[in-house]
Amino acid sequence: MSLVQRLKKLASETAIYGVSSIVGRMLNFLLFPYYSGFFPPDVYAPIGLLYISFVFFNILYQYGMESAYLKYAAAAEAKPDKQRVFTTATVSLLVSSLVLSGLILLLREPVGLLVFGGGASAADLNLLNYGALILLLDALTVIPYAALRLENRAIRFAVIRFINIGVNVGLNVLLLTLFEPRVEFIVIANAVASGVALLLLVPEYARNVRAAFDGQLWRQLLVFGLPFIPGGLGYAVAERVNVFFLDRMTDEQVRTLYSTDIPQGVAEAPDYMVGAFTGIMKLVILMGLFVQMFRYAWQPFFLNHAKDDDAPQLFATTFTVLHVGLLFVLLGLSFYVAELVAWDIPGSRTYLIAPSYWMALPILPIGLLGYLFQGWYYTFSAGAYLTNKTKLFVPCTLAGAAVAVVVNALLVPQYGMVAAAWATTLAYATMALLLWLLIRGHYAVPYQWGRVLLASAVALALFLTWHYTPALQVWYAEAGLLVGYVAALLLLGIIPRRYLLRIIRRSS
Repeated sequence: MSLVQRLKKLASETAIYGVSSIVGRMLNFLLFPYYSGFFPPDVYAPIGLLYISFVFFNILYQYGMESAYLKYAAAAEAKPDKQRVFTTATVSLLVSSLVLSGLILLLREPVGLLVFGGGASAADLNLLNYGALILLLDALTVIPYAALRLENRAIRFAVIRFINIGVNVGLNVLLLTLFEPRVEFIVIANAVASGVALLLLVPEYARNVRAAFDGQLWRQLLVFGLPFIPGGLGYAVAERVNVFFLDRMTDEQVRTLYSTDIPQGVAEAPDYMVGAFTGIMKLVILMGLFVQMFRYAWQPFFLNHAKDDDAPQLFATTFTVLHVGLLFVLLGLSFYVAELVAWDIPGSRTYLIAPSYWMALPILPIGLLGYLFQGWYYTFSAGAYLTNKTKLFVPCTLAGAAVAVVVNALLVPQYGMVAAAWATTLAYATMALLLWLLIRGHYAVPYQWGRVLLASAVALALFLTWHYTPALQVWYAEAGLLVGYVAALLLLGIIPRRYLLRIIRRSS
């Protein structure tokens, strides 16, 4: 199979995984404008804090078992061996998840203090009950979903994800429409949707749980997976700790920075700011969707093609294609966000997103850049998996966490949300570049840095031109800038035209 054929296969699988992720997340994104009509930012803030805490909790609940399963199941040749890996990983997650959810319920008040801060109300603590259930149910879907990915059953994967999202969205709309709106309806809908997804994955359990729990294999899975805990926690700190720094700003600090944005009647200005920040981050996460859908396809792809003679060249070309693609998404979202949030929906609220959330819009390009570096990190991680150097994730993520904490601590009190967004982006950049430096001595990949930097320069020039030229900030001029970006890639040879032509011919 040629390089172009393999890249095309990766792209097709990425598209299938991506349809379920993007459409699902798009529906979730569309829920946020719906929420913004019911809940002002300070009321929405506890939901934002809870879901951000899920990033930390999920690392503890999963402790690298998904990646360990993919590693050992991919290496197993016989079906009974694959089933033994599935069974062992599943039993491990079941027992540990029950224990962790039990601890959350028993220690609800101290856990609530960590999640919501010192001002946690009884209603906030009640959200943790549903949170413990969601975390348990989601942990039990990890291995079946991974099995579908490893077996290239992308369509079944996507169908289950679609149903999960459909149930979540449908229940949200139903509950908020039929009853007095309450924020706990959001987590109730999520818990039901997670339960439905688990039920739909029961056939994967029935098909794969055919072997006994293997204690020796379990220890091997832990040795491979446990380094993901400190690494994952470091990653979570780098990604999400900024919200907790924002939440702990004083009322005076927030009102000084955003005096024209926060209404005088708001009792807790930090909560109002956090609600706006986490709400607009839903837009930023649209870029993260492209990165995540790539990751879903990338892990099985590099594991299956690791023994190809030209594997390093294949991985290098993949990195270039990913980078220029993410730059296109970054430019597109940055150009059109103003039109998007101010979209007039006939027969409903005046704007797609309530204006009370617009104070956080300046974070968007900065946050998008962060997800581009996250894409780099996932690409570079292939070498760590293939050489069993996953322990290198730990210093990388801890370094990113340190950068995030320092930038947040020094700059958030003075610059607020913009500093918080930059803290995460700089943390992602630190993690990605450090991983590349550490892994290249173990697994050399001839990355096309000249093309990557040239594409970045083109994108930066277009962004600055747009940013400082108000006349270009209209939809048709912005479309022209995006066309110009693609044309520049072809004219400068950043994406060789022969690859494009061969892909078009094979697709026709």
